[in-house]
This record gives sequence, C-alpha cells and structure tokens, in this order.
Amino acid sequence: MTQNIELEIKVIQRFINQSKQDRYIQFVRSTRNRRKFTADLNHWDILQADAFEYVRGAESEVIQATLQAQGVINTTCYVISENTFIDAQTLAIDEALRMTVGHGMGTILVFGNAEVVFYECETMNVRYISKPKY
Repeated sequence: MTQNIELEIKVIQRFINQSKQDRYIQFVRSTRNRRKFTADLNHWDILQADAFEYVRGAESEVIQATLQAQGVINTTCYVISENTFIDAQTLAIDEALRMTVGHGMGTILVFGNAEVVFYECETMNVRYISKPKY
C-alpha cells in the first residue's frame, strides 16, 4: 500500500462535505487514524451532493464518457476504500470496477489529479460520479 496523501487531500477538499474536511484531512495524514476516514466512506452523506450525479447504466461506460468529456486520459485510477484489499492502490479501471461495484463497501475511485471521481456506497446500487468543475 502506497498512500497518496496529496491526492487524498484534494479529493477531500473537492468532494467531501466542508464540515468534515478538516477532520478527514487530519485522518489521512495519520497512518493510525486513516481508517476512521475510510470507514466513513460507506455513508453517502459525507459527499458534497451538488458535486455529483447519480450513475445510471453501465458504470464503465459512464466513467469512460465522463473522462472523455472532461479530457482526462486514464487507464488507471487511485482507490480510496474501506476494502483493505484495494485501498491506496492504483489499479486498471476495469479491475477497480470489478473489485468495487456490488461489493457493498464504500469506495472512491480517483481519476487523474482528482478531476473525476466515482463513488460506490455500501448500499446496493448507490453510485455517483462527479460533475465537471467549472
């Protein structure tokens, strides 16, 4: 596990509710407390709701279309997850989706330099993708 703290902080600052940002940034800066942040990923209400749209349809197609529309050229993504088997890893998009979708564990897939993120909640069929930042 090679944690990318800078990227995780960008994700928190851009996509997590402002009221929780400082606390979560402190958590990711500490290897001992980081699990407190990843454990909260199973609650979709930690997200800034206005930064996301609900994913309808095939997840990989939605992600590819979003990446293309936003000019993000990626074949891999960085994973932030309560699933310790994939947390803090950079994986091929298809592999990350296979290990995320339908597994019931809060996960954020980060594309590029946090230009796009995909969120999977622990609740069945609760998936979001970030909207373009303007």
